[in-house]
Amino acid sequence: MTAARFHYVMVAVWVLLLIPTLLWWKESVLWVAAMSLYANGASHLSAAKASRAEEEAKKS
Repeated sequence: MTAARFHYVMVAVWVLLLIPTLLWWKESVLWVAAMSLYANGASHLSAAKASRAEEEAKKS
């Protein structure tokens, strides 16, 4: 599975999780903490990949 495909699958998962979040888990602190940790991890991973791509572009 390519990185882009993985990210599209994860977007679909998070969109599907929106329904139970709004209906049942809206007051769950653990769920909010898990979403925050995922968002922070995903953003740092994206930034790292972008940084590596920029370094590769400078080498060329």
